[in-house]
Amino acid sequence: MSTLEHNPRVRTPWFRRQEASTLPRSTRVSPRQIYYDMLNIEEHPEVLPLAYDLVAKRLDVAAITNNLLALPASLSEATDSLSEVLIRLTASSSRFCRPWQATEDLTRRRVMHYFMQYLPTALVDGCWLQGGLRVSTSHTHEGGLLTGLYRHQVRAFVADPGRHFVGDYRRVYARVAAPLEELSSRSFVDRVEFRETSFLLPIFLLGIAQFTRTFCAEILGLNLAWQFMGLSAWGPDLIRDVCASYALSLPVDDLGTRDHLDKSRTMAREAAFQFLKDANESMLADAWPRLLRGIHAGVEIWAEWFERTSETSPGGPPDPRQEMIDMLLRKAPYACGYHADKYLGTKRIDELLAQNTFDGPALLADLAESPWVKPGDPDRSALLKRLITFGGPMLSVFSAVEVQIIKNWITSLPQDAQSFGSKVDGASGSQSLPIESRTKVEENLGSISTAADFRRRSEVVYQGCKIRELYHYLVNVEFHSDILPLAENFARDRLERSMAMLWKGARPIPSRRYDPSALEQWVHKKHREQLESYRRPDERPDVPKGAFIEATVQLAPLILVDGGWLQGVASPAVIHTTVGRMLFHVLVEELGEGKPREHHANVYRELLAAMGVDAPPVDSWDFARWSRLNDSSFEVPTLWLSISCFPRHFLPEILGLNLAVELAGVGGPYMEARDTLRRFRYPSLFVDLHNAADNVSAGHSAWAMNAIRRYMDEMAERDGPHNLDRTWHRVWAGVRATLPQIGRFRLLAHRLGRRLFGEDTTLVPRIFPA
Repeated sequence: MSTLEHNPRVRTPWFRRQEASTLPRSTRVSPRQIYYDMLNIEEHPEVLPLAYDLVAKRLDVAAITNNLLALPASLSEATDSLSEVLIRLTASSSRFCRPWQATEDLTRRRVMHYFMQYLPTALVDGCWLQGGLRVSTSHTHEGGLLTGLYRHQVRAFVADPGRHFVGDYRRVYARVAAPLEELSSRSFVDRVEFRETSFLLPIFLLGIAQFTRTFCAEILGLNLAWQFMGLSAWGPDLIRDVCASYALSLPVDDLGTRDHLDKSRTMAREAAFQFLKDANESMLADAWPRLLRGIHAGVEIWAEWFERTSETSPGGPPDPRQEMIDMLLRKAPYACGYHADKYLGTKRIDELLAQNTFDGPALLADLAESPWVKPGDPDRSALLKRLITFGGPMLSVFSAVEVQIIKNWITSLPQDAQSFGSKVDGASGSQSLPIESRTKVEENLGSISTAADFRRRSEVVYQGCKIRELYHYLVNVEFHSDILPLAENFARDRLERSMAMLWKGARPIPSRRYDPSALEQWVHKKHREQLESYRRPDERPDVPKGAFIEATVQLAPLILVDGGWLQGVASPAVIHTTVGRMLFHVLVEELGEGKPREHHANVYRELLAAMGVDAPPVDSWDFARWSRLNDSSFEVPTLWLSISCFPRHFLPEILGLNLAVELAGVGGPYMEARDTLRRFRYPSLFVDLHNAADNVSAGHSAWAMNAIRRYMDEMAERDGPHNLDRTWHRVWAGVRATLPQIGRFRLLAHRLGRRLFGEDTTLVPRIFPA
């Protein structure tokens, strides 16, 4: 197991090594746009230079605080000092504890305000830890620590993705308002209820995750701050108090349990202590300030979000009128435009609802005096009895909670008053919070290049890139994210070749139309064939020792990135889906569940060492240029790494590839390899481990098959059965993608056939079009 070495020359992203004149042109962007791009990073890698700058600036500011603390002289002194820092962090947590609590009515409004503004952060919970699962990191001590922390944070040891509070958060919002859009969708990011400043915290969290090798110590420090300030309890607390305020039942009973939160703190502390221990006395001068820098940056970015959110929190004496205004404020963007020339008082309803002219008090005053409302008597008010019931123009517009808000407001209206408050009434002491103007908060944090410029530059820089070079750049994609257009081309070319031979040759598709029983029969038949292919040592010719070692060495580019085809599923856009969680389960086990000694690549290195082979570090140029390896040994692992960069775009192919990889070798091939290893007195743990873990009953092969079936079932439920066959063909192209593929001549013939007989509908659109 290796430890990450801090080498500024090696750990420099491409955009920090280039002269300014060689960088793509850029345009300024808002926090909202940056958040969207970071969630969709596989389509928008051009945002990464800006993300890096934002993270680096935040950490540099936090470094000033570090100067107040003396550098420890020893590891013992460092651990004592860190313990004192953690005590102070714990003490500060009371400052942030349930700030929405006040009188009953005001709590209801405040908790909804915090609930909404925390939503962009809540749905990416734990994201700052995801980079630890990359192939360049996961086999190291630090990568193992981050893997274990992330697995615990997102509750990946529980198969049901809904058991994480992200799923609970979404469900509670749906019950209070309406079903929530997908996290990575434009409609979610463009919600007008979100203040622009509410995106600054998650931008930092998403950004630092993309540079785990550069900021590993800082990420461990950030995680310490998050856990010891009690921020892992924030989401669960909001869920509980929203449910209590609106008389809703909790979605689950074990939401944010004390045991889970206590373990989060324990794991965070132990990870930081282990990091300092691994750094040893010689590197303590570098490790300690970086760890503190992450802690202080975490505290400061959270405090900023907290203060800005608190400043805009509802205040003043609470009343149903203000709660009604707050609710209409959330609804107005969706309601405006549906009322044609209808008026309330002297103004058109759509004018009252318009984002730039929204006037809550005026809207309520006119509504209270309209024929639709009977003051003090909601049961006789046409607004509730006619407009929102069956046949009414606002049927299903309001949730049950929102209907109750309307009832409470109507009940509070005085029945004998001449007026229900002027349009600038301030009698209640409450005040409406206007929808934030997009132009007002153009906190343009910086600039990014256009996608087209990013692609063009990539083509120039990496023109003529060889397979070994591409492998190296993809292992080190944190520093070479500009390689992604080339990675897409490589993946698409390989998959196109696989698709061209879908019906013949090795592993032909078992059925032209998707049939789950055909899939299962193929898997079990393949497994049985592999099992029955086993020959006892006395039934097969002896393999020369040198040839056996050589064959094992040629597997190094493949096995040293074991699990690499799945590394992209750790992203927030995938991890909280059911299929994503199933794939994540396989990935984490490939990585030894955060234990470096059990990481499959490290087990393989021990086998190589027993053979007298010392392979260079997988992320080094020495490995990519290792003369002992054949160029062909890099073909399949480069496909793994390429396809993993686009986990949503190529998800059907990843599902098929995952099945092929997990099933390969189970049974006879692994058993014969075990016999040969034992004959030469080499450890057989590597093949024993895979033969057990990849079994077709409940192991990785079973998970792989079930993930495909679940994905296809979800597609049928969402889109209907007519799209299943096209997706099924893409899945099987992934199954075949690890085989030797057709040459260029046959590929050209396949493309000519497509031109003559029509476009191949099995292909997906390009992320980086030419």
